[in-house]
Amino acid sequence: MKNKELQEIYFRFLNLVRSVEELPSFPKLDATENELLNLVAQQWKKGERLLVSDAIAMRAIGSPATLHARLKQLRDKEMITYVIETDGRKKYIEPTDGALKYF
Repeated sequence: MKNKELQEIYFRFLNLVRSVEELPSFPKLDATENELLNLVAQQWKKGERLLVSDAIAMRAIGSPATLHARLKQLRDKEMITYVIETDGRKKYIEPTDGALKYF
């Protein structure tokens, strides 16, 4: 495929994504929420789960306070849920059905 054809496909893809994101029913996520949700979903897809403490420690994305706030916002938007194992000391993050529909 020629470079120009690939560019055209990519720009059509971007326009489609932008159109979907502008739908009223589409959840509005900021960049940090989007990155966190993508990380959670990637881990989940691999059969792994991300700990809340590990997500909050990701300084490349934001400060612990910012990440904690964004996790709360994602939870309020029903995009993630917390799963607590039997010992109660570890809290895992999993995408909700709404998040999977979002993807």
